Amino acid sequence: MVFNFKYIYKRQSIIQLTLFKVIFSIFAFLILFIFFYGQSFWEKQGIKFNYDLLLNASRVQTEIQSRISTIEELKRNESLTKDDKVFKINEIIQSIISGNDSYVIGYYDKELDLVINNQTIDAISFEQIRPEMLSLSEFNIISKSNEVIKAILPIYDQGKIVSYVWAYAQDADLVLTSFNELSVIVILSLTLSVLIIISIRNHMKQIKLYLEKFCAIIMNDNCEHENIINKLPELKPVLNKITCFTDDLKQANVALEASKLNIIKIMEGISDGFYALDRNVQFTFINKETQKFIGGNNVELIGKSIWEVFPKIKGSVTYDKIYEAMSQNESVHWEAEGLANPDQNHEFHAYPYNEGLTVFFRDITESKRQQQELNRLERLNLIGQLAAGISHEIRNPLTTVKGFLQFFGAKSQYINDKEYMDLMISEIDRANTIITDFLSLAKESSDNIMHQNINEVISKVLPMLQADAYNNNKEVTADLNLVPDILINENEIKQLILNLVRNGLEASAEHGCVMISTYLKEDKVVLEIKDQGEGIPQEVQAKIGTPFFTTKDSGTGLGLAISIGIAQRHGAGFEFKTGSSGTIFYTTFPS
Repeated sequence: MVFNFKYIYKRQSIIQLTLFKVIFSIFAFLILFIFFYGQSFWEKQGIKFNYDLLLNASRVQTEIQSRISTIEELKRNESLTKDDKVFKINEIIQSIISGNDSYVIGYYDKELDLVINNQTIDAISFEQIRPEMLSLSEFNIISKSNEVIKAILPIYDQGKIVSYVWAYAQDADLVLTSFNELSVIVILSLTLSVLIIISIRNHMKQIKLYLEKFCAIIMNDNCEHENIINKLPELKPVLNKITCFTDDLKQANVALEASKLNIIKIMEGISDGFYALDRNVQFTFINKETQKFIGGNNVELIGKSIWEVFPKIKGSVTYDKIYEAMSQNESVHWEAEGLANPDQNHEFHAYPYNEGLTVFFRDITESKRQQQELNRLERLNLIGQLAAGISHEIRNPLTTVKGFLQFFGAKSQYINDKEYMDLMISEIDRANTIITDFLSLAKESSDNIMHQNINEVISKVLPMLQADAYNNNKEVTADLNLVPDILINENEIKQLILNLVRNGLEASAEHGCVMISTYLKEDKVVLEIKDQGEGIPQEVQAKIGTPFFTTKDSGTGLGLAISIGIAQRHGAGFEFKTGSSGTIFYTTFPS
């Protein structure tokens, strides 16, 4: 990863940048100070070092000069051998130079060619400095060559040079000594800089703390800001401007909140369901009506995706229409099953906007059911009118045909055809039965309607139904609760019960059971007939009650249509629930 200093620099706060600039300035000053001061320092240190070197050499020269007469007498003493002379002179010279180990100090005697120094290890050989000694006149000399600083001083006796004192030191000694002294200065400077930085940093922290308090004053509308303003008076005009802006903002927020409440009241007041989605199909608003449809106030939807809350609608018409409205940015209308309850039918209207989508929906389950019921009633009415118009005309020729068949069947010459005659007569009787049922669709008579208890009617037909069920290895049971008397036509109610129970027995498997129940619900008498069949298929449910529609091989399709007509003539509700465990028919009579 490439180090982007400019990017990091821009991301720092003003306080951090200020602290960084102060630190950088201090260190830049230290570098410049060391650079310029160091140059002068090294020059002064060189002069001081040379002065010390020459001072030491001069001290040794003075002491040797004071004893040069003794040394010269030893040299002139003929009773001493050269080695004895060298030994004694060495003792005298060593006593003078042995106390100084800071520099290499030596003595050279021209007559004896004798070299004496205070250190056993020399950085340079005496031969390197001999030419300088031999060329030396009566003046002192200090020189630098080959990273060595040298000082050479002559010793006189009776006006002529008899020997030399010399001293030298390496540049490394000068550097080491100077570096030690400079290090102390640098360390002191760095320590002072660190203390200054710490002090500045503490001040920066204090400024940051006061700025945070200043922000808290603005955020919390705290009036106790005198202390902060006294510490940072520069912020007073800023605070005044912010106060003006916040006052305006508060007024705008109050107006916005009032507008929002009005909109929410409108959305909550409408009878339709309403919800809003963002571009990620997440709920941003739902009204109470929508909350009621999805299961009450305990379900939290805001911030959740509609596909997360209702995963079953993926791939449905609603799924496609919502994405169509968002992608094409056009309003869309459609009908589909409910979001939470697939048994309901809803009408949807979706309107896109920049941030997402608003959806209005209403429950049209009841209106569709009523429309279906109206269509069915229209069909029944039409069929009833047809039945009333042609049934009598059909019965007359059928009666004639039946009479002649019976007449011919009694003659001996037709004895071999009697089987065919009986078959035709049974089919004519079957046609008459269908015509009778057909006529009952159009029957609107209110004859024989009286106050009667429905339990008594059930008790009259129950033995016949149980016998019929027993013959087919099935069972009919009754659970009759106390109910009030109601206005009914006994014969029609018997027909209704017979039709529904026999349908239930046909739907139930062998050893199955059909239960007849009565009970009171919301001041209405309910007749409930429940079978143990496999339920009514979804594609068939919409056609239930349609005349001549049947799933049986030998059915006419009029049983349920007649039952529904009977319920309607009694002002009763007729509905059913079906599933894999069976079907329940409810007939609800007004009390």
